Amino acid sequence: MRGQLPSTASLQCFVSAVELENVTKAAEHLCLTQSAVSRQIKQLEESLGQALFERVRQRLHLTPVGQRYYQQIAPLLQLLLQTTEEARQFRPGVQLVLGIEPALASHWLLPALAGFTDLHPETSIHLMTDIHKLYQCQLACDLSILFGQGDWPGMQVDYLMGDELVAVVSPRLFTERGAIDSREQLQRYPLLHHTSPESSTAYWWRHAGLNPQAIGRLPGQRFETFPLLLQAAVQGMGATVLPWYFVADRIQAGELQQLGERLPCQGGYYLLSDIDVIDQSPVGVFRQWLVKLAHKA
Repeated sequence: MRGQLPSTASLQCFVSAVELENVTKAAEHLCLTQSAVSRQIKQLEESLGQALFERVRQRLHLTPVGQRYYQQIAPLLQLLLQTTEEARQFRPGVQLVLGIEPALASHWLLPALAGFTDLHPETSIHLMTDIHKLYQCQLACDLSILFGQGDWPGMQVDYLMGDELVAVVSPRLFTERGAIDSREQLQRYPLLHHTSPESSTAYWWRHAGLNPQAIGRLPGQRFETFPLLLQAAVQGMGATVLPWYFVADRIQAGELQQLGERLPCQGGYYLLSDIDVIDQSPVGVFRQWLVKLAHKA
């Protein structure tokens, strides 16, 4: 009948016979009898109205039509098998979106995140780390971690942790320039700045007594991200100010030298979620896990 498709069983028998060059081997591969495979191939040839094989000295050889048909059908059959297997293995899951600063994600969350996914393999976490959109509330997130004073009306707010800033420099530069006794003495070093107006370096200099105009006139190179600042400091390009959580491991490893005392920040990191989040929901479970993670730190 014109337009009627052959059965997948007949196509599998045909492709296996071609690839194994033998009907008996094809039958063993498909767990069928030899006669069943031969019958399926014969039905396929009848439906096409074309001979696909010819026997030459007891061996199967493809006819020109059979060769062309195999080349077109084999990839389609493989795709069908692959797609079917993927459908069998598919398990519905949940994707949660967490808005978080990239530095906090890389140095605080990611080292522990496998612990959550091991407990909840059905839940995948998508991290949104565009810091400007995050603080302008332009990201559609299930949960967000923001630095501030905890005043976000209409949101459920959980305190996670405070923040401290620390000035750091490479051991080589520290040997050359020495320790500092006050925050303003950091100017004895070549300086590395973060470009954000509310950056760690600006916060440091405000507490050293400098006004915004004076801060803007400070010499030194400027970088947009904490990782770039960190790398520049490790390479000995100058001194900079970074969050303690971001550099504590580098100081402990001897890659950086701390300059002066840490500077506690006013405010802290808070976890924001919708006010009506149910504790047993995936978002609620992840929220509780994040709060426990922060309190362990």
